[in-house]
Amino acid sequence: MAVEDPNILTEDDLFDIYKEVLDVAAEWRNVGLALRVRNPELDVIEKSCPWAPRDCLRAVLAGWLKGRNGPQPTWGVLCEAVAEPAGGNNRVLAEEMARKHGVTLKASQSQKPEPSKSEVHLEQVVTLRDLLCIKYKLPGTTDIQTLRVERSISSHWETLAQQLGIDHGECASIAMAKLQDPVRCLSEAISRWINRNGRKNTTWNHFLTAMIDIDLKDQADTLEKALQYRVL
Repeated sequence: MAVEDPNILTEDDLFDIYKEVLDVAAEWRNVGLALRVRNPELDVIEKSCPWAPRDCLRAVLAGWLKGRNGPQPTWGVLCEAVAEPAGGNNRVLAEEMARKHGVTLKASQSQKPEPSKSEVHLEQVVTLRDLLCIKYKLPGTTDIQTLRVERSISSHWETLAQQLGIDHGECASIAMAKLQDPVRCLSEAISRWINRNGRKNTTWNHFLTAMIDIDLKDQADTLEKALQYRVL
């Protein structure tokens, strides 16, 4: 005699299931689709109990439990159908059900993993103060190192400025105003870039990308490492 799988839901479980998912009755058709109940069956259900979403939901669950379509009926499958944005679209209810029945839900598409420490730093806005000096300490070391960004890339200031959207004519004007001093020219160019583009478009990510695009990858790698392990 075959042993029944205790994880498989049956028609005897209908009432218990129905009580738990009443909150998504208004989405009964979408829940049915998420449970792989076919459209013709859903049409029949809708005609048999029009304007009665709870009755429709109960009928959907009953059809699903008969196991004619899709995967075998389990709490896990039902929780996913309730959470599914195109299904029940009620992740809070799905998570409550999952905890109650020992089910692990798939991660929501809207739930992004926590950004790494490096990613957090790279999404911060570039500041002239940081360009002047960044102090950092590498893992496993006790010495605090100093990176003077302006001085390390100032000889390439005009190429970098143009990569950041400052045209040749404006660069010439900056050079004249700053007496051809590369560090002062870079500082002025970056200041204009920040003021012109706003916070969202002047992050370290944007800055590092521009450096790499003009073949300053080694300097960009050093800068990224300093940002990741900076000492505030």
